[in-house]
Amino acid sequence: MAVSDSPHAHFAAEVSRPDAEIDLIRAALLIAQEHHAGAEVASCREILEQLANRAAAAMPNGPDAQALCAFLAGQEDFRGNAADYYNPDNSYLDLVLRTRRGIPISLALVYLSVATDLGLEAAGVGFPGHFLVRVEASPGSAPELIDPFAGQVLSVADCRALLRAGTRGAVEFSERLLAPAGKREILRRMLGNLKMIYLQRQDFEESLSLCDLLLLLEPDSLQDLLDRALVLEKLECFGPAADELERLMTRAELAARPEAMASVARKIEQLRSRTGGPTLH
Repeated sequence: MAVSDSPHAHFAAEVSRPDAEIDLIRAALLIAQEHHAGAEVASCREILEQLANRAAAAMPNGPDAQALCAFLAGQEDFRGNAADYYNPDNSYLDLVLRTRRGIPISLALVYLSVATDLGLEAAGVGFPGHFLVRVEASPGSAPELIDPFAGQVLSVADCRALLRAGTRGAVEFSERLLAPAGKREILRRMLGNLKMIYLQRQDFEESLSLCDLLLLLEPDSLQDLLDRALVLEKLECFGPAADELERLMTRAELAARPEAMASVARKIEQLRSRTGGPTLH
């Protein structure tokens, strides 16, 4: 596969567009393709279109949030994978379509695709700890909130309780938390979830790929750049890891933290003393 035909290159092109023009489903499937070549965009789109067609037939009174949950969770059995929540397969849209199991954000993509095809105004909601979906049954109507993991419509009171349980009271509720999320925000959250999982599994090759995808969305992200340097060190690419950290030494965020600067400087010295290991090409 030519570099220009790689999932990484296609993802880069997709997220270079204005946020409103990003094809969210295609971008999510390109993330899956970066992990496993079997994720086919065309076949997954066909599955989503078929779901929307069946949904329309199952909703003689028209679509709304309750009908959407009844169809996707009740009839089609799309549910949260509570038994194996941190399995990375729960985050890849093609596998979610196959198994009908996922985490809130990946299931939300299914809800968003079907809702949009049904003519509903739908958006993701980057709720802390638990991604949600909001839909408007008609222009100007009050948005309804869906928990795609449970397949249920939520009230604002339900959202308060969900936040309290998910954050142990550390985050104060505000209706701003129920605002629509941009497409880049959704993709960042998906990739961030996967990066966390693979770092915890010490799968550093996958972690490096995810850092690179995240940096396409936010090239100056200090955390992702630091994580990339960490991963390069774990892969014994000591020279490139030191190069990454040296570039970060010029960042104002670090310059304002002398202890952090000193720590990074010590790490660079350690890495330079270990050069001679594998390098990236």
